[in-house]
Amino acid sequence: MQKPQKPASPPVPGGPARRVCIITFGCQMNEADSRDIAAAFGRRGYTLTDDLKKADAVVVNTCTVRQRAEDKAISQIGRLRKWKLAKPEGKLFIVGCAAQKLGGKAIKSRFPFVDEVSGAKAIEYFEDALAAQLGPAPEIGYPDSTLFRSPQSAYVTIMRGCSLKCSYCIVPAVRGPAVFLPAAAILKDAAAKIKAGAKEIVLLGQTVNAWRGGKATFSELLKKVLALPGLERLRFMSPHPLYFDDAFTALLAAEPKLSRYLHLPVQSGSDRILKAMRRGYTRGQYLALLERLRAAVPGLAVSTDFIVGYPGETEADFEETLSLLREGRFSMAFCFKYSPRSDNPAMVSHLDEPAMEARLERLLSAVKKNSRVILNERIGKIEEVLFETDTYGRTSGNFGCRVKTGGAPGRMAQVFIEGAERNTLNGKVL
Repeated sequence: MQKPQKPASPPVPGGPARRVCIITFGCQMNEADSRDIAAAFGRRGYTLTDDLKKADAVVVNTCTVRQRAEDKAISQIGRLRKWKLAKPEGKLFIVGCAAQKLGGKAIKSRFPFVDEVSGAKAIEYFEDALAAQLGPAPEIGYPDSTLFRSPQSAYVTIMRGCSLKCSYCIVPAVRGPAVFLPAAAILKDAAAKIKAGAKEIVLLGQTVNAWRGGKATFSELLKKVLALPGLERLRFMSPHPLYFDDAFTALLAAEPKLSRYLHLPVQSGSDRILKAMRRGYTRGQYLALLERLRAAVPGLAVSTDFIVGYPGETEADFEETLSLLREGRFSMAFCFKYSPRSDNPAMVSHLDEPAMEARLERLLSAVKKNSRVILNERIGKIEEVLFETDTYGRTSGNFGCRVKTGGAPGRMAQVFIEGAERNTLNGKVL
């Protein structure tokens, strides 16, 4: 058992600068949580650093959605032993989903140099854990609220957890059931980020379009955010196919500030595998949704997620995934090998590692070819670009775009697309 330590005195204005290094694994939800953690340190006068040697505190925000992600986080914690030996007064915090799954007792037993563990379910109470180590916040500072994206784009969390029971997913276990943040709190957060300089707001949730606020729907929340002064573009992720309604389709068609891009995970093209995954829709229903959304907004860009090697997936099932990739016309797809996230022996893939890797490579090759076709179709068109630098920005369809001149951080401009290179469009500001 570690000897209790007296909380460190928070820095005072004009005192020596203190720095925190935040290492984030996983999804945008983790990045948003890391932003809030950074703010808690900022209130104590800390600034961010990527240099461990300069850090007075380190936070590892862990992920466990797949075994590889968990293993990477654990390896990172192990490597921090040297940092703690070199700076024994430094504070090491382990937070997030893997921290929730493994538990503080197990982590501190394996890594006794860790000072504090906060699981994903307790992330909103991180301020208390920080106070136990560093003392209460004197409210003397607040870091840039858009630390983990470009200064023009900011995350706003609208829900935590998930109440669905997809068979492959550990999120409900480590983040808990869905809890929706109040609309007033969401609007206040978004307005503050816009006031701080953000031009684009990205609403976040595990099934973000499931949000409800009393009788208010997700579409009604979008309308309120879109009405905030100074907002140039609104995005959200990641939605679930089950929660799109006609009101959203109408809003997407009517509101140009609503991004012409959706990340819509499908996971498999096989109805048999989708049923085993407990996704709640069929291949046909998913494609019908895409057709309805693209009828409302021609040229809508859609990306997705695929899992290969799910238990029982046959070659025929995998071929259906490949055909869905072509039929769905996805601009991009994140592809993963199945990773068992439960203790159920039946949930282990029947494929050996070489066979699973071979399927993944075939899928990735098809995705790359498909993406190239979609990207090239943008050549000769005019795209609305929100610039992050003088020469680079992102279109409403979430394509990266480069220009030689005419851009400026935060500027929204019409760009004529002259070509495409790798995964990026090239154009000329009109």
